[in-house]
Amino acid sequence: MDLGTLMLLAVALSMDAFAVAICKGLAMKKITVSKCLVVGLWFGGFQGLMPFIGYVLGIQFAGFINSVSVWIAFILLVMIGGNMTTGWPSPFCCTWA
Repeated sequence: MDLGTLMLLAVALSMDAFAVAICKGLAMKKITVSKCLVVGLWFGGFQGLMPFIGYVLGIQFAGFINSVSVWIAFILLVMIGGNMTTGWPSPFCCTWA
């Protein structure tokens, strides 16, 4: 992983954690220092643990994923394209004038 990729991952994770922390803070009825520390430790722990778990699992399954990656990409693109052609605009979502 080069430095640019690492920086993009760090910025993405920090934006995610920031948004969730704001929502959690707004949802708390009474804000105390101990609650803030507990929430911060949980968030920080998971934000550090999840990329590590992804890296370890990625190393373990790299051979299998590389052998079927073209088909995975094909299936995902067909699903996205099918959803775009049949599901937008949805009558449940928006009404167009």
